[in-house]
Amino acid sequence: MRTVLALLLAVIGLPAHAQCPPAYDWSAFYPPAALDRVTERTAPGLRSNFDQVILPQLTDQERRVLGGTTLDLDQRVYPAHPMNFYAAQGGRVVLPLSSVKLVSDLTMAVAWLNRHRLPEKKVFDYAAMLAFRGPAPDGVHKLPLAALGIPDEPQNDPEVDDLFQKLYGDTMVFIMAHELGHLFHKHSANVSVEQSRQQESEADTFAIELMARMHAPPVGIIFYFNMAAPFDCPARSTHPMSGQRITRLVAALRGNAQLFVADKPSPQRELQLLESVAQGLEQVAKLLDDPDIRESMRLVGQSSSVASFAAAGAPPVVAPRSRQAFDGDYLGQWTDAKGTALDFRMTLRREGQIVHGKYEFGMGAADLEGTVTGDQLDYAWRWGNDYFGRGRIKGAADGRLQGTWGYGQRNEGAGTLTAEPR
Repeated sequence: MRTVLALLLAVIGLPAHAQCPPAYDWSAFYPPAALDRVTERTAPGLRSNFDQVILPQLTDQERRVLGGTTLDLDQRVYPAHPMNFYAAQGGRVVLPLSSVKLVSDLTMAVAWLNRHRLPEKKVFDYAAMLAFRGPAPDGVHKLPLAALGIPDEPQNDPEVDDLFQKLYGDTMVFIMAHELGHLFHKHSANVSVEQSRQQESEADTFAIELMARMHAPPVGIIFYFNMAAPFDCPARSTHPMSGQRITRLVAALRGNAQLFVADKPSPQRELQLLESVAQGLEQVAKLLDDPDIRESMRLVGQSSSVASFAAAGAPPVVAPRSRQAFDGDYLGQWTDAKGTALDFRMTLRREGQIVHGKYEFGMGAADLEGTVTGDQLDYAWRWGNDYFGRGRIKGAADGRLQGTWGYGQRNEGAGTLTAEPR
């Protein structure tokens, strides 16, 4: 992913310019009935973990500071951010049920895709779409599992449910312990970005040390940080992310390694698991500090749609190819003016002389629209909100396509493409 995006940004000759996600109103993302089910099915388990698993691990000093702290499973929906966990005055760890539900859904999608040997990256791309296109993209209000093509009741598969419980449990324990860390250190709001990042690292370290006493390696947080990253905006985030923050978290993880594996029947195997978590987090740190990757989140988010994720959990369905030109599914190569080539997939749908379509090359999808004259398609393309241009494709009798593309009003000069029917 990193290599492809750097290549693309170099090809188009434009600098990466990562932007904050727009501000959306998330208050109606989940219907009340869905949140009622969270209250019935999920809230008791969270309270049990908080009261019976986390709090008993506090040291005497921590108990003196955190005495009386409660878990607030807030039924209000916060419109500003879909993952709005926080520590509140009066000693409250606040977990809005809508945020709990989103983490649960995305984690279930990760578990289902993993157990069915399908790419988990679809979940992170979907999160990027939510961040940059809002809670009801394309005017179609589909909830995460349906949008990602995950079947009903995925937890009925024991392997999926086992992985989900592990990842989700780790994540929620880490979140609750992290917010306890804010309360323990008496952190303040309305501080500078640098101070906020320092506070996040202190709360992360508190959470890691607490989980080490529980002998519970936080495997799930790798996926959580990948899910949450697209929503991050240092200018307005209460929990800003950065590579430095994750690097400090990794140091805390390795520094507590022996405590994590104490009393384990196979400590060496557990240490290997812990190191794999650390290395996975180090990759997250590199992504967070890379402006190209930040830009890729925005571009993927802006160029994706609900339809692009609908088949995430199922094999692709290949429609019969039409006999008319410029109508069907194609595979080919996208090439820049310097000769660098990338594989791409293209779908064209023709009605009369008008063609609508998309093409994908691993970083979201570009839209195109054009008009057929004889054996030639003249089209306009757009990738995200900032990259656009025109192109011209010739169709051969055997269905093969060959053409050029350019930026702005030019239909050539930037590169070529070739494709053949699937």
